[in-house]
Amino acid sequence: MQEKEQQTKKLGEIFSDYKTSSNIKYAQIKELNVIKKTNTLQIILYLDEYIEIKEIWYFENFLKERFKFEQIDVKIEYHEKVEKGSIPKEWKNIIAYMSHKYPLAKPMLLLKSDVEVKENIIYIQMHIKGADFLKAKKTDQELQKTILNLFGQKYAIDITEKLSSKEMGEIREEIQNQEAQIIARIEENNKQLMEEKANDVPEYNDVDYAPPLDEEGYIPQDSLEEMPNLTEQEYIMGKPSRAKEKLVKIKDISANDGKVTLEGRIVTTDIRETKSGKGMIIFDLYDGTGTITCKSFAKDYQEGNEILEKIRTAKAIKTTGKAGLDTYAGDITVIANTIVETNSELPELPKEEELPDTPLILGATQNITDPLVKVQDLGVDDGKIALQGEVIFTEDRTLKSGKTLFSFDVYDGTSTITCKAFLNKETAKKQMKRIQNAKGVKVAGTAQMDTFSNELTVMANTVIETEGLEKVTRQDNAEVKRVELHMHTQMSQMDAMTSAKDLIKRAMKWGMKSIAITDHGVVQAFPEAHKMLGYDNKDMKILYGVEAYLAPDKNSVITNGKGQEIDTTYCVLDLETTGFSAVTEKITEVRNYESKKWRSNRQV
Repeated sequence: MQEKEQQTKKLGEIFSDYKTSSNIKYAQIKELNVIKKTNTLQIILYLDEYIEIKEIWYFENFLKERFKFEQIDVKIEYHEKVEKGSIPKEWKNIIAYMSHKYPLAKPMLLLKSDVEVKENIIYIQMHIKGADFLKAKKTDQELQKTILNLFGQKYAIDITEKLSSKEMGEIREEIQNQEAQIIARIEENNKQLMEEKANDVPEYNDVDYAPPLDEEGYIPQDSLEEMPNLTEQEYIMGKPSRAKEKLVKIKDISANDGKVTLEGRIVTTDIRETKSGKGMIIFDLYDGTGTITCKSFAKDYQEGNEILEKIRTAKAIKTTGKAGLDTYAGDITVIANTIVETNSELPELPKEEELPDTPLILGATQNITDPLVKVQDLGVDDGKIALQGEVIFTEDRTLKSGKTLFSFDVYDGTSTITCKAFLNKETAKKQMKRIQNAKGVKVAGTAQMDTFSNELTVMANTVIETEGLEKVTRQDNAEVKRVELHMHTQMSQMDAMTSAKDLIKRAMKWGMKSIAITDHGVVQAFPEAHKMLGYDNKDMKILYGVEAYLAPDKNSVITNGKGQEIDTTYCVLDLETTGFSAVTEKITEVRNYESKKWRSNRQV
């Protein structure tokens, strides 16, 4: 009988420290297994009402953090009369769940597909190329397993591509552009090779290399006309390319943009020698919208210094390279292939003392055109958005690149979300101080999943100071005031955050004449409550109480007693184990206390 009761215990009873308002806490745990070899916890939950997929993900995260498992496999079984969410309607949540659990399967490629369920088959029609790629990745098998675990029903998965003529045309155009770029590079290399052979000029990776002068310093006019016009653009590093430039603003760059072209002013420069002897050139570029770190490599440290000197003296530079996440620096960087000096007029980097003169804290302009949304309505696919609210928490971390990663939580009245921004080291302190002290902020950025925290985050590129949220004070307009007989203060751990003083002040303000304090098993709030008598309402009465825990008198507190005396000196053992089973799990920690007449004296 006891074994049956153990099997049907509710999730909230076994994992009592998991605090949630979701109905998942009422789920019955049918089975719980630990696979030591893979450090995996398997759980089967039985429910009589449907739960949101995100609540399963939250619970899995809790188990990972609480018990340090590498993998959590939760399987849901519903009562036969439960009306479950349909696959097409829950498609975004299914893909988001898979993206967290199986990122290497690339399930996000299926997000914008058309989904149709017929009998026991799910037909997925993609509007991009990639069906064969996903099948090779076994994404269809992982999807089948995920849906079985979430909905308790097995489906066959059929992934196909359904491209419109417009989409096919775009793909063909992209392929043709790629082929043209490859052909152009081959032709350019062949042309340079032929010129080098004809003139017997030693090969040197510098397009500024000019033909040697004759004794009188004369260069034929024909040769001058053939030489490139370098008065407006001087190549500091790399070679010209016929490939089309993808000129982007720094504020719009993401780690997935690939090859990009940037133009801006040099902020800082540095050079380091790698273990292989190459010179790693590092420079920060500012284009009026933001600052980004770029890196490039010279054949040795000496050549790197020569290139770096040209970069320092340049009025402005244009660089082309690949954008990506630098795991060493923890920031988005660009690995530059070409660096060109230009005469473009670009904005100067704002000085720190100039920042407070405008509501603009971060970014290039106060005019935010992105749609203003509520935090509770945000999703992974919303892209560029704007938020407005109050900053309730901040945290900063200095990266190896010298920049500051500044995280701040914004509350807009509906919910809270973490925003992150990469701040330049010259202005970081002033910007962080202004955000922390602002009554409110308006933030423009990109909503995306943070790969480090596995949470929806906004990467901010613009922050503006505002007047904050309009405060609405709650009122009690009842003619007959109630008497609250069940109230917790901050002395009730995990159940309340408000002090007795603040609660009594609010009760007085609302015209209440009496209020009770009933904390969980403690009375520490009584002195603070007693001091409030006569503060603003001489008729206020405090009802001193407690939410106590009683044990039935018929139940013995001693198990397997041998008739020994308990009012004596004895030892108390506390064992921590790797799991719930006393048979299969191992002991990880042992504590031993000496007690005398029910008092703990010391830890042995």
